[in-house]
Amino acid sequence: MRDIFALITERVLRDFGGEPICAHVGDIHACAIKNHPTYWSLRDRVRLGRSRSVGSLRTWESVGSLAREGDQPEREKWLIMLLDLLTPHFGGWSKELARKWNYEVSDIRSAMVEGALEAWFSHVESTPSRKLLDTMMARAFARARSLVDAGSSETCAEDVSQFATDVTEEEDSTLRASSIIDATIVLDPDADERIRGERTGALLKRMGVMEHAMTLHGRIRSGSRNGKETPAITPKQTGRSWVDGMNLYYRFSELLPEHISFSDAANSIGISESQASRMARKGTLPFRVFWVGNTRVVSVKSLMTILGIQDSIVHPDDVENGAAHCDGQRRETAP
Repeated sequence: MRDIFALITERVLRDFGGEPICAHVGDIHACAIKNHPTYWSLRDRVRLGRSRSVGSLRTWESVGSLAREGDQPEREKWLIMLLDLLTPHFGGWSKELARKWNYEVSDIRSAMVEGALEAWFSHVESTPSRKLLDTMMARAFARARSLVDAGSSETCAEDVSQFATDVTEEEDSTLRASSIIDATIVLDPDADERIRGERTGALLKRMGVMEHAMTLHGRIRSGSRNGKETPAITPKQTGRSWVDGMNLYYRFSELLPEHISFSDAANSIGISESQASRMARKGTLPFRVFWVGNTRVVSVKSLMTILGIQDSIVHPDDVENGAAHCDGQRRETAP
């Protein structure tokens, strides 16, 4: 009979298959390291027990950051991997406890996973990764001991397969297209959309990066978004997309790199790299860290949230119009 450990492993293999994976930033193409292992190879070399290597702890921290980033399916996928990296260290102990107390090992393992998940969801996101690891393992062991001490083998009301596929119940916090309209400033949604796009274009032109935006616009118009999902649009925007038969809208974050260096991220919130390192050790750093080998990087999208920068939805036509207006004003005022 398959227990919860086997089901978790099966879920990870179904999500990642036998292809190379990036446990640093989640995307092989965006990672500075070119050689990536398959999941089995990664799992074999990660040691999270008493003899923890620096590399294992960095992998744990990066996977934990990925389990907090992105939309709900992505978070769930990496959280399942996080649990599966723990199961090798739970396996022998759960068997020993089952033999000692004449208990079903599958019930003990279900209790351990339940305890680990309780620790994950009860801790704030800024908890240091090593402290979170210790807490998840301690809670897993405590839950298993409390199970056998209670003297009942009936532990879980739900089928374990259902428990494995629904490990997270967080609400999807992805920005909705309807939230981009500030009705207190502009009452007409169409005008608000165009003003927002033109202001973005003018800003990009002043910064000298409009050529980069034009490259992105070319890919979008040709139907190639490099794997990026097309933002959902409002009924009014559907009418605009009907003109050329395509949804050309995109988010401002698509113009930016996915990750920046740890020092640049620290500077963006007004602290030094050494201060940020101390805050990371204390668990007070406001952004999450990914380890790429020996290098730390930070998600740009998470920084935008921290700094209050809205990931606005814009249309290429509006962005290009704003850049053209800005360019025309410059030519008129030049001596």
